[in-house]
Amino acid sequence: MEKLDIVDLRLMPQANFYDGLYKLKGVDMNVQSITLRNVNTRGFNGNTNFRFNQIIDGVNNQAPGLSFSAGNLLGLPPVDVESVELVTGASSVIYGPGGLNGTLVMTSKDPFEFQGLSGSVQTGLMRFGIDEASSPTPYYDINIRYSKVLSEKLAFKFAGNYLQAKDWIASDYRDKNNLDDPTRNRYNTTNYDGVNIYGDEIAIDIGAQAPGIADQAARAQGATPGSDEYNQIYNTVFNAFTEDGPFKVTRSGWAEKDLVNYDAYNAKGILSAHYKFNENTTAILQGGMAEGQAVYSAQNRFSINDFRLYNVKAEIKNPDYEIRYWWVKEDAGYTYDAGATAALINEAWKPSEVWFQDYIQGYLTGKLGFNLDRESAHRFALLNADNRDINGNIQDPEKPAKPLGGTNQFNQYKNQISEQPIGQGGSRVLDFSALSQFEGIYNFSRLVKKFELIAGFQYRLFNIDSDGTVFYDTPGNPITTYQYGGFIQFIDSYFDDKLRINLSSRYDKDENFKGRFTPRASAVISLGKNKEHNIRSSVQSAFRFPAIADQWLDIQVGPVQTIGGQDEILDKYGLFTQPTYPLNGSDPITSQPDTTAIYDEKPSFRAETLVSYELGYKGLLLQKSLMIDAEIFVNQYDGFQGNLLVVQDPYTPEEQRYQTVISQDQKVINWGWAMGIDWMLPGSFILGGNVSYSTLGENQEFQQGFQTRFNTPEYRYNLYLNKYRLWKQFGFGINWHWQEAFIWESSFGTGEIPSYGSLDVQVTWRLPKIRSAVKIGGSNILNDYYVTSFGSSQIGGLYYVKFIYDQNL
Repeated sequence: MEKLDIVDLRLMPQANFYDGLYKLKGVDMNVQSITLRNVNTRGFNGNTNFRFNQIIDGVNNQAPGLSFSAGNLLGLPPVDVESVELVTGASSVIYGPGGLNGTLVMTSKDPFEFQGLSGSVQTGLMRFGIDEASSPTPYYDINIRYSKVLSEKLAFKFAGNYLQAKDWIASDYRDKNNLDDPTRNRYNTTNYDGVNIYGDEIAIDIGAQAPGIADQAARAQGATPGSDEYNQIYNTVFNAFTEDGPFKVTRSGWAEKDLVNYDAYNAKGILSAHYKFNENTTAILQGGMAEGQAVYSAQNRFSINDFRLYNVKAEIKNPDYEIRYWWVKEDAGYTYDAGATAALINEAWKPSEVWFQDYIQGYLTGKLGFNLDRESAHRFALLNADNRDINGNIQDPEKPAKPLGGTNQFNQYKNQISEQPIGQGGSRVLDFSALSQFEGIYNFSRLVKKFELIAGFQYRLFNIDSDGTVFYDTPGNPITTYQYGGFIQFIDSYFDDKLRINLSSRYDKDENFKGRFTPRASAVISLGKNKEHNIRSSVQSAFRFPAIADQWLDIQVGPVQTIGGQDEILDKYGLFTQPTYPLNGSDPITSQPDTTAIYDEKPSFRAETLVSYELGYKGLLLQKSLMIDAEIFVNQYDGFQGNLLVVQDPYTPEEQRYQTVISQDQKVINWGWAMGIDWMLPGSFILGGNVSYSTLGENQEFQQGFQTRFNTPEYRYNLYLNKYRLWKQFGFGINWHWQEAFIWESSFGTGEIPSYGSLDVQVTWRLPKIRSAVKIGGSNILNDYYVTSFGSSQIGGLYYVKFIYDQNL
């Protein structure tokens, strides 16, 4: 376990505490937006990380429809964070379903212990050199917290946060068909499909249609099939399309920056009342709301606008027991699918059938009329189909022309389409899903003196409501499903507390899946006069039921229908009951159908379980000035859930590709190790660092079209130097992070993520007389832009000044 207390959080050089979590040992950080970051450990990272839990004051912070925690976009105001604990590896026995990779536990400040007014005002600059036409843009972050004890029994608190900035830009314009050739573009590649260009997924195989086109051309000129005239025309047209090799063509699209809203913001607040029945028993009633804008990757890139999450919690806490009910509900606001928006804009200004006809006509004119080569004829065909030249000028004012990004005409199309729900001719996502949970825990220590015995239960209810825009529900008929479970934990110490044993087990049941037992056993041996050397070992299991999205998703993404793994959805499309073939790779766009293989039954779809074997050491050396924390682990997954790419009617005009979720029948194994060192130097300097290694097990072969999505660099490390008080009231912190290149697999695409390093620095000047501090710093101060996942935003430097006021300083 890694823990950050208030002092650790203050020393972080990043603009806010969540951004700095990647300095923890074994952590991978996926940055999708200035307001949206996802934490993961031990492999299998993703834009939608279903194997990692985030708990805030006992409440699972996932958005019900998204099925994962959207970083701190919907979390705690930073000013109210007391501590952050990271549990690496399997952790579902105590925290419930999920948590195969780890759990992040955030605890807010108790108003009885942290009273008064506190807050911060932060401003900065970012997006330096993001493109030649742009200047740096401002960054604002305001926090406020106020708590008061009204009597010995009653206290309340309010905490709020508002962040605003121009978001980072996703600007990878390489062709998905050949990421290794950066010279390919719209005008020199017929089937160009840019990573962050949308609308160009619409494609036809002109080479495959060449016989029909040639036949139509000959008949249109009055030639009789079989005649010399017919054969001459037919062969001329056919050769024009086929003599230079395969000939696929995509429509012209638009850059992401023209399609999404980069005006990012995040507003969140909580209000709670705390009542003490007695010294040990406290009742808490809390409500909160979070709202924000961001851009994130799933099946496509989605523009999140005014996304809201509401939450209510009522609990009673006592050292012997806790009883808690919580409820969260999301409202997707004006969230829309950027890729679908572009495709619909294309259909609005010129239907694809007409566009490809114009392209074919222009290509033949260039090829046969002007004797152009394929590339030149392609440019001529684009001019005819888009009615714009390479500089954006209209060729024929009497005909419709492709709208230019950013113009009033383009924005009118975009707004009209993005405001209409999916299924009603638009690209807007509706999601009003809700999740509620009732849970309790009891510590039997008062009744059982010889050892510690804890038991708990939970009941969880989902209400999935997207009006049929992204899930398998229908308007007015949401999907409801439930889960329930319980656990028991035994802890005892032996040999003068030098051996500590923990045995626990959990049972959970989902309405749609078989129940699961997940046992856990661990031991800690403490050595040394003051137990300064601790050796830990464990064999533990964890599990997760398929996420709501993996069960019930049903959305068309370009040429791919992305669906959940439930039988009802598979049967809707006849998957595996009608001829279904695998794709031969892991990319849903570029992979090709393999017609030599065919599925004769539905793949397995069940709960995913993990057995994890761990061995670790944590100890103090050099008169307790040096702390070492090291671990090694091996994970074995059963029923590993991943994405399967399949196709029906391959190599025909009716070809339809699907991406669904299945459970792998064979075991999936990964392993790794990590080590961290903290050294207290003379003068109270803290020098530290950590290194982590994670990899998939060797010699594992999976069926065609299956994606494990390990998405993790093998090596990554951090080096840092901190001092809370360098000179008088000055302190500083510095951190260097580096990670190796790795392959990223996702619904959006597959490609290599380059290695990168990032340097973060902060200096703090404390003003104790006015209970304040000024913090000056920056993250990625060298401004070397990097990406953390395929097709996501490029992250540059952010430089800030922050004024902090806290009555408790």
